[in-house]
Amino acid sequence: MTTFIQVLIAGLGQGSVYALMALGLTLILRSTTVLNFSHGALYMAGAFIALELIRAGVGYALAVVIAIAAVALIGAIINFLAFQPLLHKEHVTQVFATFAMSSIIVGIVGYVTVDQRGMPPILPMQSVRVGSITFNPQYLIMIGVLVVAGTALALFFRYTRAGVVIRASTDNLRGATLVGINVRRVFLIMWTLGATLAAIAGILAAPTTLVSATMGDTPMITALAAMTLGGFGSIPGSVIGGLLMGLLETGGNFYVSTQLGGVAGFIAVFLLLVIRPRGLQGSGRHVEVRRV
Repeated sequence: MTTFIQVLIAGLGQGSVYALMALGLTLILRSTTVLNFSHGALYMAGAFIALELIRAGVGYALAVVIAIAAVALIGAIINFLAFQPLLHKEHVTQVFATFAMSSIIVGIVGYVTVDQRGMPPILPMQSVRVGSITFNPQYLIMIGVLVVAGTALALFFRYTRAGVVIRASTDNLRGATLVGINVRRVFLIMWTLGATLAAIAGILAAPTTLVSATMGDTPMITALAAMTLGGFGSIPGSVIGGLLMGLLETGGNFYVSTQLGGVAGFIAVFLLLVIRPRGLQGSGRHVEVRRV
């Protein structure tokens, strides 16, 4: 039982990172119908900028805040450069533009540094012991950040005027345009929010992995699998899918093998799609290609 709880905590921690990634992807997808393939690069950029600032002597907390703000700005820039100018173009053109932005970001970071470096943990302690259970406190921070971020987003979308406007726009963009809502501003907000969540995920994961230009590749693919598992376009589904992917990956690594552990979640996605193509929380509503 002790081992199971330790694996559970680690799985939920890793799954929280995937959930944040999938949540950011879903926010952008629901508002713009574009699958943002630069999300992995934004994930990496958050960790890279925070680490560089820490190495330059900036305090940990301030470095994290600056890194998140910088990546949010990059998300806004992608919106202005790679999405809005292509608003009336073919959908595949918009998606390819996000690929291009990803390559640019990764290329710049790869030019600046080619080595892989570790990021110091948020808490100085390496492990916490509760009774017979020993675990990395970083995992509890990951879970806590997901809970806080998810709750904040839920409250924002439900109780603020801006949140209600965004919900109305994502549900019926054409109708929102007709009643005078500035949908381009909605696009900007959602790209910024999505990038912010990607940066937070990258910063949280950095102390448990190595920071490099390509560190966002696997989390990006896993986040896509999490979205599919939970139900493509479903906000609650993206969180559920991310947590499940983390649990399946961590459990597979421990109980099966480290070579096959990472495949466990993808096997689950494949089997679920055979039985339930819409995913766990999928509503079956198709996302229309929107023109503003």
